[in-house]
Amino acid sequence: MNLKSAVEKYLEVVGEFGKPMALTEFGLSREATEAMLSAWEEDYQLHRHLELIPASDGPPGPVTEGTYLVGGLAYTGVVFRASIRDVV
Repeated sequence: MNLKSAVEKYLEVVGEFGKPMALTEFGLSREATEAMLSAWEEDYQLHRHLELIPASDGPPGPVTEGTYLVGGLAYTGVVFRASIRDVV
């Protein structure tokens, strides 16, 4: 899923920027979701326009449904900032 499609899906689900959305809402496979998130995390220009929501503040545990690993850390959601519009 490209960034524009991801932002469109995000807005479709949550309605406005700044609200959390579960990563499962993208409707992608675990592998595709983790690859997409990893690419976002590695891109400084993009990463500053979003926040990945950690699964918990504790040590990483087993990966469960709805939890995705990015850089060894588990995440369950994403928040896009309105500034993402400058990128897409």
